Amino acid sequence: MKVALVVPGGKKEMEGMNQVARPPLGVCYLKSYLEHNGHEAKVFHQVDESDSELVDKITKYDPQLAGFSTMSCVYDEGSDLAKRLKDYNPSVKTVFGGEHVTGSFAEDQKYEPGFFEKSCGREGIDYFIPFEGEKPLLNLVSGLEAKANEKDIKGILFKNKGKWEYTGQVPRIDNLDELPAPNRDDLPYDKYCSVDESSDLEYMHTGRGCRFKCSYCATPVSSPGKVVANSAERVLDEIEDRYKNHGRTDFFFADELFTFDPQRVADICKGIEDRGLKGNIQYRIFARVDDVSRGKVDLGMLKDSGCNGLFFGVESMNAETLNRLRKGTTPEMIETAINKTYDAGIPVWASLMVGYPWETESQLKTSMDKYTEISRGKVFHTYSTFITPFPGTDFYHYCRSNDLIGDPNYLRSDCSTPALKTEIPRERLIEMHREFRKGIK
Repeated sequence: MKVALVVPGGKKEMEGMNQVARPPLGVCYLKSYLEHNGHEAKVFHQVDESDSELVDKITKYDPQLAGFSTMSCVYDEGSDLAKRLKDYNPSVKTVFGGEHVTGSFAEDQKYEPGFFEKSCGREGIDYFIPFEGEKPLLNLVSGLEAKANEKDIKGILFKNKGKWEYTGQVPRIDNLDELPAPNRDDLPYDKYCSVDESSDLEYMHTGRGCRFKCSYCATPVSSPGKVVANSAERVLDEIEDRYKNHGRTDFFFADELFTFDPQRVADICKGIEDRGLKGNIQYRIFARVDDVSRGKVDLGMLKDSGCNGLFFGVESMNAETLNRLRKGTTPEMIETAINKTYDAGIPVWASLMVGYPWETESQLKTSMDKYTEISRGKVFHTYSTFITPFPGTDFYHYCRSNDLIGDPNYLRSDCSTPALKTEIPRERLIEMHREFRKGIK
């Protein structure tokens, strides 16, 4: 079967920063998995094309199935594309997956029956796949080819008598080495750029899941259970291939917990040297504040093997807020982690959010001032956005239950505007955020 894998959306201009398109590795894994199992697939990542141009490209490809992977902020754009595609070719089947679909389905199942239909039900969509996509998508493709009963296709939602019916969750993939490497051949690399304009940045996903349960985070929803990861050898094979055969030298490991297994990290660092990659490649990773502050991460080893960036999810310098978010960190840990990483000679990246509904103006100012103080001269770049409750998370349920969602269309803003009712007037909150961003540049 011929399958189009579509990622809607493109460059989003945010106040004070540019969030720019990055390679959608999730659909690249889907492409390689389908190809490995005898099907044809092509990725269409909408970076700067108009909707008409994108639909025209997909139509010329003439797929039998079009799969859409969407975040919440571009879900409506994706559903519009699906409808337009069906207007051109009524016989094409469409399936949606990704964070918005998974979160909405989880919200429906855990807290609010009927939520999924309101959040995701749109004209032009035939199927949905929540959670991990490789096996359910292959099941759907094989089932459509065989004209199987939709009830027998595991891992999908389909419309049955006007209601969405779930056929049951497919077990997660425990051994990621079983998956073929992501096929990036269709990606428009010349159009990608990170916040520091490093257009040559190569993203890698070598693990899924997180052992922590931060209340606002979608990862425990989309990848519940234990952390699973590629072996060190498999990671090194992919790095070596991208370097030797594609000229990639600057890597970013987008795993939530790259450092979850110290032995795996040590094996990767040693392998970089053993394979002659040391000095030729560099890389950035996400790391936990508590792990670094407590000395559980060997910063010297990372630095020696080419690590040129650690990204911390700071989120706040207010102890109460950190506790409410279930971060497992303290302001003191944050300061220690930043200092240790800086002293090790590794550039620090960090994220911080504002707009928590329980914080007063005084508390927010204290948090901002403390972060500005400890980060000055030590943090290379700070991403600062407004806290956003995503469906399926405990934080979303808390906000819904307490009538704290102030903007009904907040999911379209991609964290760039206040979503919640807070102790601080909206315009004052925006002003404080703007001034904070000026102070940390």
